[in-house]
Amino acid sequence: MSLYSDLVIDCNFNFDFDLLSLSLSLSLLLNMSHWKFIHEKELPKERAFGRDHYWHFKPDISPDAETCFVKVVMQKGDGHDFHRHPEMNEILYILKGKAEQWVEDEKRILEVGDSVYIAPNVIHATFNAGEDELEFLAVLSPANGWEAGTIDESKRLPYSTYRSQ
Repeated sequence: MSLYSDLVIDCNFNFDFDLLSLSLSLSLLLNMSHWKFIHEKELPKERAFGRDHYWHFKPDISPDAETCFVKVVMQKGDGHDFHRHPEMNEILYILKGKAEQWVEDEKRILEVGDSVYIAPNVIHATFNAGEDELEFLAVLSPANGWEAGTIDESKRLPYSTYRSQ
């Protein structure tokens, strides 16, 4: 082989390597929104309706997230009164404490390790039924259902009477 052909081979190798490197870099940049690690100390905290919400995932944190994931902390005697999510289903998982969980007209006491699935438009409520804080995880999906909002049903019959019985 001549010096010229060795040079061409080296240039082709370097050129291919640079394209591969560029391709991998672009792929990583484009896929960054497909996963996201969040450490507890980085969680955005939101105080709403007397409850602390520690958001793990929702669209403004992870734009590609199709699910919202939040840890909620309720103080003794607090609750999230009867409401519904028109376009989102919800799963609650109890981490700490005791929850008085209502789904339509059915009441259950949920404790650590218990969970409930609630379909869109199903009226539900969660209250802290324990002597200490209640902590639970909530998974809501699809995330774009958030735009339809949360509809308060606590003043409507029969929901307005359930806890007074």
